[in-house]
Amino acid sequence: MILILAISLFVVAFLHLYRPYFNRHVDLNMGQKFLFGGVTFVVLFFDIIVLPRIFSKTFDATTWTVGKYCLLTLLHLLLVGIASTIIDELYICPEKTLLDNIIGANIQVALTGVIPVTIIFLFLKTKMLQQNLKGALSANQELEKIKNLKKEVIPKNAVSTPITLHSDTSETLDLHLPDLLFVEADDNYSTVFWKNGHGIQKKLLRVNLKNIESQINNSFTIRCHRSYIVNVNAISNISGNTNGYKLQILNTDHFIPVSRPKGKEVIEKIQQLRNVMELS
Repeated sequence: MILILAISLFVVAFLHLYRPYFNRHVDLNMGQKFLFGGVTFVVLFFDIIVLPRIFSKTFDATTWTVGKYCLLTLLHLLLVGIASTIIDELYICPEKTLLDNIIGANIQVALTGVIPVTIIFLFLKTKMLQQNLKGALSANQELEKIKNLKKEVIPKNAVSTPITLHSDTSETLDLHLPDLLFVEADDNYSTVFWKNGHGIQKKLLRVNLKNIESQINNSFTIRCHRSYIVNVNAISNISGNTNGYKLQILNTDHFIPVSRPKGKEVIEKIQQLRNVMELS
């Protein structure tokens, strides 16, 4: 709310100091300047406060990226431009054609909006970075607690009996679930990475990731990205930036990307794993 009010007041101040309407031979009075500031406030309040409450799933912060926020900002400018056109058509420049008012109003909105749009972009990018860094820090603290637990404690869900992964051909792969590191998919092929006494092993199977996911079906394996399944037990570190999280796999140089919708779920899985290990 404070940011919306600040931007609206900035519009009033900008129109008063810069006076861009002089380019159209129009001298705005103070009431008209506050009218444009009020329109800006109403549009931003509707877009930022009202819409997210009505469409809470669509505006879920965990699924949004900087790019989506940029598109939302363009929507703000478009709606302010439409509202400004109506004001110009009815009160400011009624003698001009509708096309002239549309072009003129949107030019003024673009000129006025450059600075606040830049400020909003930097603010949102910083906010997303802070959120992801905070989440990564919390998850790494949980991972450190897991490392400090007794090595013989194994989650009940991570049974030591082998599982068999079936491909679309006759090929299969037998491995122990705790040894699984991650699975990387490329269209209808999946590469399975696991550890054994000889180090890190991998095998390419002709099977899509959805099929692999259904075959594993374990509480501590998660599809963190459209191309990756990761064993939560195999995560050694989590890093965060504006694009989301990356998972470093234990004793490897592999970093697994996490899609924004899955970031919260991965962190919750790590917390669950620590709880299970403490209770075991």
